[in-house]
Amino acid sequence: FATSLFHAVILERKKFGPQGWNRSYPFNVGDLQSCAQVAMNYLETNPKVPWDDLKYIFGEIMYGGHITDHFDRVLAMAYLDNYLHDELLDGFNIFPGFPTPANTLSCRDVLDYIEASMPQETPVAFGLHSNAEIGFRMKQADIMFLNIRELQPRSAGGGSGPSIVDRARRILDEIFEKMPEQLDLAEV
Repeated sequence: FATSLFHAVILERKKFGPQGWNRSYPFNVGDLQSCAQVAMNYLETNPKVPWDDLKYIFGEIMYGGHITDHFDRVLAMAYLDNYLHDELLDGFNIFPGFPTPANTLSCRDVLDYIEASMPQETPVAFGLHSNAEIGFRMKQADIMFLNIRELQPRSAGGGSGPSIVDRARRILDEIFEKMPEQLDLAEV
C-alpha cells in the first residue's frame, strides 16, 4: 500500500510545478512494479521487514535513478521515511485525515477502503501548504483561457478580407488544379 501511495504522490506532485519538483522526472509504472518485486523478494527472505534496505533501494536506486536534483532526492527519501516504517503494519495517519488500511485486508478490500475513506485530493496529502493549489489552479485557468482564445475565429481587421471558409475553398481549388487528371484503372 505504502509503495503504491508513494508512487501516486510523486507522480501527482509534479502538477504543482517547481513547488512539487525542481525538475520533471519520467517516473512510470515500471518503477512501481520493480519496487513491488523487490519488496516481495525481501519480505520472503527476511523474518523482519528491512525498512532501511527498502527505503534505500526505492529512494536511491529505483526512483532515485531518475532524480538528478539533490533536494528532490531528499524529498523522495523524506516521503519514504514517512511511509515505510513499523507503524505501517499497525496503522497510522499517513497524512491528515487518512489512516492506513488494516494490514489484514485483501487487495479488493484495500481498494474499497481507499475509495470510501480517502479524502479529496489536497496539497496537504503531498506535504504542501494548502496555498500550493492556488498556483496549480491559476495555471489550469491560464491553459483553459489560452485554449478558448485559440478556438476563437480570427479576423484581420474591418471584415474586408475573405472569410476562413473562402480562403480554405481557394486553397483547395489550387490543390485540385495541380492534381493530375483522374486515371482510368482499366486502361492502366
